[in-house]
Amino acid sequence: SQRFYVDGSHWGGEGYPVFLYIGGEGPQGPVSPRLFMYELATEHRALILALEHRYYGESRPVPDMSTANLKYLTSHQALGDLARFVQYIKSFHPGGPPDTASTPPLSLQASPKRSSFVVFGGSYPGNLAAWLKLKYPSLIEGSVSSSAPVFAEYNFEQYASVVGFALGYPLIGGTQECYDIVAKGTEQLRSLVESTSPMGTSEAIPDALKPCTTINDELDLSTYEATVFGAFQGVVQYNLEGRPPYVSDVCAEITNASHATALDALAWAVSLVLFDGEPKCLPSSFAQDAISGLANESFSAAGCDLDCASMRQWIYQSCNEFGYFQTTTGNVSNPFSSLKSVNLANAGQAVCQRAYGITDYASPAKNDLGLAANTAYGARELSSSNITVVNGNSDPWHSLGIVNSTDPFFNSGDAGSSFPQAVTPSESIVEIDGTA
Repeated sequence: SQRFYVDGSHWGGEGYPVFLYIGGEGPQGPVSPRLFMYELATEHRALILALEHRYYGESRPVPDMSTANLKYLTSHQALGDLARFVQYIKSFHPGGPPDTASTPPLSLQASPKRSSFVVFGGSYPGNLAAWLKLKYPSLIEGSVSSSAPVFAEYNFEQYASVVGFALGYPLIGGTQECYDIVAKGTEQLRSLVESTSPMGTSEAIPDALKPCTTINDELDLSTYEATVFGAFQGVVQYNLEGRPPYVSDVCAEITNASHATALDALAWAVSLVLFDGEPKCLPSSFAQDAISGLANESFSAAGCDLDCASMRQWIYQSCNEFGYFQTTTGNVSNPFSSLKSVNLANAGQAVCQRAYGITDYASPAKNDLGLAANTAYGARELSSSNITVVNGNSDPWHSLGIVNSTDPFFNSGDAGSSFPQAVTPSESIVEIDGTA
């Protein structure tokens, strides 16, 4: 079964548009009034729909998440679900036979058969929004694809570079001093961690940066360093979108003159982000902190609603189709380059091997031109129509998306130009300065 939501409170009825919000890598609830889509729906008197992605939330086509059962968790299947759902909605007629396909039965005030359908999605669902118009052009009239990383990349090195850019960007409260202190702090931390045996036992490591468990090998070190990196990832990716701290808060703390060293400043910033300022130890066991949860093949208990677990599903999709493994090893400067263990072998390949028991795992599905996801959908060469592509230049995911040619990450990661960015005249590129 697949969960969906209907909000007809603004719908003008027959002939008025239908807006479909595409669920992605997590449980899907009703469309929030905070979304721009909701504002547009109110303005245009649209019917609002939302469809949860297969395998996420309460939408479960299989009894468990064994690696064998996850084979049906693909973007191709998700697009098929969306196409089937649109056809199902269009087939509804209030005067027809009672609906038996859904529980409770679908009920609408009018037939949406002659309505224009527009789909909306952000991040991975932004990909799906664009790809639905590409693969099923006759079903929908338009698509709004936000923060969509349409270029699949196994080793996503640009993510760290955009995080660094944001930390140094004055428009959102970053400064060059903030960037430099983070770079120096991570360098000092790496040096201290490596200076002892076992690693990470130096008394000079601040309490807020001490590992919770013994760092026995490179995989443990990768888990520990990924936690430090992750504190800044979340701040930048969701800057000004939810609860603080924001980039401006973190940089204000980092550049506070009361910190004796860059390492002290780093410790305070990590503590502020992860523990609301109360120093605690950092996860540092690959087996326990990185793999244990991912290896759990059971769905969350029925009724979990918006609290259903999602990480095993999403990392499987990353391993299988897209990559997107965020590393600190890029050639473009980033303030986390000293955290050398957050590399593809540790943060990508080893995770896929251990979490899913794929001992011979090498990369997401690929062919002679690269990752198969790029050849299936065209990557940045989006040959479709009526698609609006929206990105913010402080969003790390925009570096894999369709952006202005003046953006430093235009065509990034595609050194061979196998899939150069190209859009049709009816497609629009919107890039917003300073947004996540």
